[in-house]
Amino acid sequence: MNNDIGIYIHIPFCLKKCYYCDFNSYSGKQDMIEEYIFALCNEILENSEILSQYKITTIYIGGGTPSYIDAKYIKQIMDTLNLYTNTEDLKEVTIEVNPNSVTYDKLITYKECGINRLSIGLQTIYDDVLKKIGRVHTFEDFKNALNMANKASFNNISLDLIYPLPDLSLDMLKETVDYAVSLKDKNIKHISIYNLEVHENTKLDFLLKEKYVSLVDEDTEYEMYKYINKAFKEAGYNRYEISNYALDSFESKHNLRYWNQELYLGFGAGASSFFAGSRYKNINSIEDYINNINNNISVIEEKEELDLLALMKEYIILQLRKTSGINIENFKNKYKKSIYDLFSNELEELTSNGLITKENNNIYLTDRGLEVANLVWEKFV
Repeated sequence: MNNDIGIYIHIPFCLKKCYYCDFNSYSGKQDMIEEYIFALCNEILENSEILSQYKITTIYIGGGTPSYIDAKYIKQIMDTLNLYTNTEDLKEVTIEVNPNSVTYDKLITYKECGINRLSIGLQTIYDDVLKKIGRVHTFEDFKNALNMANKASFNNISLDLIYPLPDLSLDMLKETVDYAVSLKDKNIKHISIYNLEVHENTKLDFLLKEKYVSLVDEDTEYEMYKYINKAFKEAGYNRYEISNYALDSFESKHNLRYWNQELYLGFGAGASSFFAGSRYKNINSIEDYINNINNNISVIEEKEELDLLALMKEYIILQLRKTSGINIENFKNKYKKSIYDLFSNELEELTSNGLITKENNNIYLTDRGLEVANLVWEKFV
């Protein structure tokens, strides 16, 4: 049995919620931070029996905005987790930081408590576009944050970008991408570039519907997509997952856990877990989360026990997110069944439509399949 496990920590606090954000995050609740961190550490301790049986190999601190809160709270969380970690087992510890809220002192504290990877949100180099999506940082803030990260000796940094964005032209996207790939000597080893999703009831949804801002048309968005892939490839960033590019050996080890359907536990309000064949999620409300922890009431809000067929279908979808795709032998070893015996019709249809292909015992998305991946997922939902 593989007894590795990953840990996700959710920090739901923000200075201001971005207009496109659909994550479990809140502004104006900073008076609850101390109590929340205490509750979160208690949730970790409550799971000591599980944590003591597994090797923690990755930790990811996400949000919200983890860098918004005092670094002493991040240290408190890491000190609690370190009761169950072994330095030799722990391969990657990531924290998300926003350019406007990270400081050199915070970075030094992160480093001292074992964090070895940063994920910095840039999104675009244009300040007017950043304002239109509710970001509170400027391009100058990002440059300062990156310089501080290098000064603090972080040599594994990931950069986040989003496209298309309101009033962002093709040329502006190209300049942002060109800037991103120019940062290799600044320790940008990984770039995540997400296709914008407009979620209902977000501020961006309202602004677009009322035509206060606009997005480029589909043809221009496709030109953006092509440029992104060309520029990153030429710069040596390998596309290893639909939205993620990395220099050799700098793929996100924690995120690969998700795509490889490996075990992870999530702690905090709204955090998700995958353990013992079940997916479960904590309650979103900070207040309810703290109250439940303090009163020894379960914080799990949703739980889904996956049967074998559901696990196999999910595994296929997750593996196809990676450009290396599904290894046929790995599937058989994991489930004791041939993928072609179970899903021959789906695989044949997707192959004939040019969306997947097989090579060297791997099934993976074609270039066209990567562009319309949702059509592929539908076959296995």
